[in-house]
Amino acid sequence: MKTFIIKIACGLLFLFLAGYGLASIKKYKLYGEYFIRQKVSYYDRHGEKYNALVFGSSRMYRQVNTGLLDSATSHKVKAYNMASGGTFFSESRYEYRHTGIHKSVKYIFFEIQDVQPFDINAYTEKFLYCHDLPTVTFELKYFAHNNDWNSSFLSVSHWFANIFYFKKLGQRDKTVNEFTDYNNGYFPLEKDYKNMVSVRKARSIYLKDTTLIYKNRIDAEKSPKNKLNPALVSELRLLAEDCRKKGIRLFLVLPPFSTPADLSEVKAIPDTRILDFSSRKTFPDFYTNRNAYDNGHLNRQGATLFTHKLADSLNYLIR
Repeated sequence: MKTFIIKIACGLLFLFLAGYGLASIKKYKLYGEYFIRQKVSYYDRHGEKYNALVFGSSRMYRQVNTGLLDSATSHKVKAYNMASGGTFFSESRYEYRHTGIHKSVKYIFFEIQDVQPFDINAYTEKFLYCHDLPTVTFELKYFAHNNDWNSSFLSVSHWFANIFYFKKLGQRDKTVNEFTDYNNGYFPLEKDYKNMVSVRKARSIYLKDTTLIYKNRIDAEKSPKNKLNPALVSELRLLAEDCRKKGIRLFLVLPPFSTPADLSEVKAIPDTRILDFSSRKTFPDFYTNRNAYDNGHLNRQGATLFTHKLADSLNYLIR
């Protein structure tokens, strides 16, 4: 019996070491998110063309028209949009860490996001792949502040599951990926209406009651602004420090449809600028049927409006 247990333990140790080694290979670091993997690959080949990068969720991917941003800033900001749909803070931070940022980059635009609840994508490839030690260390601090011990356990378990997930060896990519090179990584929702069920569903829900966007705008203004989780602020501080060492200016962005927050602690981070477009009162035009695609995103016209306002801020801040 003892010999059998030793063999089992040695077998598990071998699988752990093999999985840990596999997870450290660049080819498999982004196995869980096809969009991000393809964008990083595209940027690796064309990075010298850009002096700025955009990281975040669909509210950056679908709303920051990076091609327009180039011309609207008189070519001061030539950005590639690395953002992807369904992405939360841990994944965006992971993508940043595993992107070989070119020496030509002067600016980083990083969305201020929350951490994704585990009940949405638990143990899916998209959730597993970004759970390395830095991610888990951050999430443990984040969930400990919220006294969320269940999520703390799940974060650690995702790290182990990521190591033992050998199915990553079978990742496959398409040869043609329009979203990588269309308009410097920006891809409006209208272009994905036929291709993605989630886009059609969100649009359908919106069209059933187009007054909801106005109700949500009023509710968002009435709600109190909460401070960010201290672990999130600390992680943003680390991001800012890393950018400073690389000679990059960091812009932290709350794009349209974000939840308004108390950013007083974030504003204290050195060498960082906050670009907050979350106020429904200050930016009412974002939250209209003319500029919204669904209840959480701008349409192509709205993205143009937002990008111009973003460019106006940058033209003032970048001399």
